[in-house]
Amino acid sequence: MKKVAILSTGHPPFDERIFDKIGKSLTKLGYEVTIIVTTQSINTNKDGIQITGNNSEKIRQNFLNKSNFIIKSLQKFNPDLIIGCEPVPIIIAFIFTLLQKRKSPSKIIYDVTEWYPENIYLKRRGLKKFSLFIAGHLINFISTNIADYLFIGEETKLPRYRKYSPKKKYSIISYYPVLEYYSPSPEKPVDNKIIFGYAGVISVSRGLDIFYQIIKTLKEKTNFQPGFILIGRFELEDEKIYLEKFKSLDIEFNYYNWTDYHEFSKFLKPVHICFDIRLPNKIYERSLPIKIFDYMAVGKCIVASNYEPIKKIFEIANCGILVEPTNIEDIVQKILELIESPELIYEYGINGRNAVEKYFNWRICEEELKNALSSLMK
Repeated sequence: MKKVAILSTGHPPFDERIFDKIGKSLTKLGYEVTIIVTTQSINTNKDGIQITGNNSEKIRQNFLNKSNFIIKSLQKFNPDLIIGCEPVPIIIAFIFTLLQKRKSPSKIIYDVTEWYPENIYLKRRGLKKFSLFIAGHLINFISTNIADYLFIGEETKLPRYRKYSPKKKYSIISYYPVLEYYSPSPEKPVDNKIIFGYAGVISVSRGLDIFYQIIKTLKEKTNFQPGFILIGRFELEDEKIYLEKFKSLDIEFNYYNWTDYHEFSKFLKPVHICFDIRLPNKIYERSLPIKIFDYMAVGKCIVASNYEPIKKIFEIANCGILVEPTNIEDIVQKILELIESPELIYEYGINGRNAVEKYFNWRICEEELKNALSSLMK
């Protein structure tokens, strides 16, 4: 049985892509799988996947200690293939292969799902921002070129990696949902009651204040009775003040902390319309949010930012409406037009679920994963 190690220094071990998608698919395809992380101290086996992690202070504060933990874990497991989920684990994996005492060193796959280095340097200012921009691109360039193969999460990220390494082989392994975990529940509003929903990382940059302004306006200026279901973890502690702001609107409001991937659909069951209205920046304008597909899988009408990657999906799926995220008045007007047509909300939800079943589900990705590994592991 071939062995595969999945490494991450930035994602939790039960991240849906790492564990529920790639990890479980590899197990299903007959590989022995271990997940090694430095984001959580853990040692367990779940669904046939061994999970090892160390997030002690010694690991967090010292890169050499972090590298040493990962290398020792790899030496113990001795994998045939290593999948790194960020640039740094790729470099650590490469060092491990140099130390391996075997005829054929482990193959390395770089799983590209984030915008590096934007997700690091955009959070800084001044000279540090510039230095992180340079260093981030350099590390990403090195990681791309020392990897044997690339998994690319979405087409919009591909051009950068073709520039880094024009001849590097790759597969598009997207963010599509595992349909078995999603029970479709398209809902048609009745009696002027309309429930909105959002799931994911919660922040103002991801639309939190926009959601508040929409619901506040509907509550104060229309005869509709809005409600809101909010699911996820807050990116910034001080933005939790919005929980009180939503409660002050005297609406049906429920907040659920980060939930298990398998439980996602049941929390959204009462929802009529799901939001993904992110403010413009260099990441969001080029990204395809995972939650778009999750909302489609549960059969919900979607209101989303009018960015090009999302437009392409909506053209295929016809699953909701797109809005200009900086124009609150226009967003409210378009939502008013939408909720005055309950049949259309229901239809958009059905369309989304049908599109996911046909075009955007993990079974398609699993087949691509199988083909890529068959080629690489010959």
